[in-house]
Amino acid sequence: MNSIAAQVVQMQAGSFAQSVGTAVARQQIDAQKSVADMVAQTANAASPPAPPGQGQLLDIRA
Repeated sequence: MNSIAAQVVQMQAGSFAQSVGTAVARQQIDAQKSVADMVAQTANAASPPAPPGQGQLLDIRA
């Protein structure tokens, strides 16, 4: 009976650790997205708009 209880406790601990790991990973991803958004907004605000027609054609001749 003792070994069954120990197995159950180990399974629950593993499940809890996995849940915590998932939550931490999601939090890190959200933080990275927020930083990327701030950098993009700063880059857009700091640079003047492109002249009309710029960036619309791609020359791929070699």
